[in-house]
Amino acid sequence: MPYMQRIPLHQNIKCLERSATSRIQMSSFHVSSQASKMKKVQEPEKRELDLIRYDFKELKNSPKAALYLGCGGLIPFVSAPLIMAITETYFPEVAFAQIAYGASILSFLGGVRWGFSIPENSPAKPDWLNLGNSLVPSLLAWIALLFHDNLTEAAILVIMGLGIALHYDLNLLPGYPNWFRALRTVLTVVATFSLVALIIVKNTYPEKKLVSNEK
Repeated sequence: MPYMQRIPLHQNIKCLERSATSRIQMSSFHVSSQASKMKKVQEPEKRELDLIRYDFKELKNSPKAALYLGCGGLIPFVSAPLIMAITETYFPEVAFAQIAYGASILSFLGGVRWGFSIPENSPAKPDWLNLGNSLVPSLLAWIALLFHDNLTEAAILVIMGLGIALHYDLNLLPGYPNWFRALRTVLTVVATFSLVALIIVKNTYPEKKLVSNEK
């Protein structure tokens, strides 16, 4: 009789050990799954600078036509402040020509997004976000041309438009190929610095008009 009573007791001890082990495993699995979820939540999102850094690797894959035409489009931006810096004279007609060119580029950038959203297989859908935001650069360009009497404010508006358009294309409205995003960044930076140089030239050198109004 004592031996018969020991068997179920021994079996009960094993059952308790198994249940405790299974509970520990389940609890460790639950904790690990919660920790993995927390890690996923805490992972930081990619920022604009990260996107630019990775896109620059694809700049060498740009089509020749896009690369050459894009760099050639910087000539009106760079030549205007360069000519005035060499002559050490601020020409308001040349400065307005540069701002007018920048305004036309802003309208072009808005049209690029509009045209990119129209095809049926495009990753950017023709919704209010894409089509509406594509109008913002054109509106800023129009407002900049209204400040023809104060070219500093006009240049600042064009700079703001270039920055907003680049922010849309890199972060808010993705879908462009990586080489285009890298090329857009380079062109925007050069154009922005040329407009900043225009403001510096305007406040540094004496003003002289190309065409005199005197008869």
